[in-house]
Amino acid sequence: MNKRVFCCGNIAFDLVAGNRDVTNGFDFYARPGGSACNTAVLLARLGIPVSMISKTGSDFLSNSLLETLQKEGAGSKYVIRSPHIKTSLAFARIDKKGDSSYVFYTPRGRASALKRTGLPEHVFSKMSVFHASSIFSYDNYNAGAVLSHIKKANAKGVFVSYDPNWRGYRISNKHVARKRIQAILPHVDLLKLSTQDAMGITGCRSLSGAANRILDLLKGELVMTQGANGSFYWDGKHMVFHPAFKVRIKDTIGAGDGFTAGLLYRYLTAGTKKFLADKEENLAFASAVSALVATGKEATEGLKNLTQVRQFLSSNRRTFCKYIRPSL
Repeated sequence: MNKRVFCCGNIAFDLVAGNRDVTNGFDFYARPGGSACNTAVLLARLGIPVSMISKTGSDFLSNSLLETLQKEGAGSKYVIRSPHIKTSLAFARIDKKGDSSYVFYTPRGRASALKRTGLPEHVFSKMSVFHASSIFSYDNYNAGAVLSHIKKANAKGVFVSYDPNWRGYRISNKHVARKRIQAILPHVDLLKLSTQDAMGITGCRSLSGAANRILDLLKGELVMTQGANGSFYWDGKHMVFHPAFKVRIKDTIGAGDGFTAGLLYRYLTAGTKKFLADKEENLAFASAVSALVATGKEATEGLKNLTQVRQFLSSNRRTFCKYIRPSL
């Protein structure tokens, strides 16, 4: 495979509280994170050539993040470093079910912004996939550059993947954020959302209303995830559903990013025609990657390599969580 996946988004350190009893304070352990970074590392572990597009500081924390990308085989040539910003941090706390809650500290201001002309034109000819994710794609500083990159990739015939990863409590102006996301959708070949994301980016109170509004704008395929209740494709008339695999969960950090990595792996290895036809197989593979991520601490401990995914699918084809099939 000569071309590469380019993942555009934030890179950060996740600082996860290792103890639930905080009488004597928190014990945090640090792991590399950020949605796009997680997807890039997981793709590299699946054997896919991948590079990051991002901006970070020039401190010892960002040194460690770039070393991690290099160790994992994910390219960092297009990660811009600036002495004027600090490395992003995400503090996370895991509940008894393995679900996480966050407090984010991310760079703001012009110094944190990518330039619209920051990627040389020849880079787009090297892309197999352009993947963008998270608030990085619709914040006040990077939205313009991300949309510009997406349009250029689209014009070159590059497959565009998007996961907005909506977190309403982080967004000061939801109306503006929604308009920025909706400007991206006509250029997207694969949109992966949680059901909460779908209602967040549209402002709709019902999932059916959110899905219909998204499909009015979206160029390509819509895939929705709903945690233990499985995942599904929806085109406005037909649903392809797959339940979630039942595993012992350590935490769910990065599970959605793993799902995205699984979908992109399927697109790149199955080919466009088969990827569009074998939707249930796409969901099964992506669900397996996501499940394995959830069996480890943080986003990248659980998934080791492609062989592990294949073995998991071979032995867990019918080991599913109880679920409620969505009605749209």
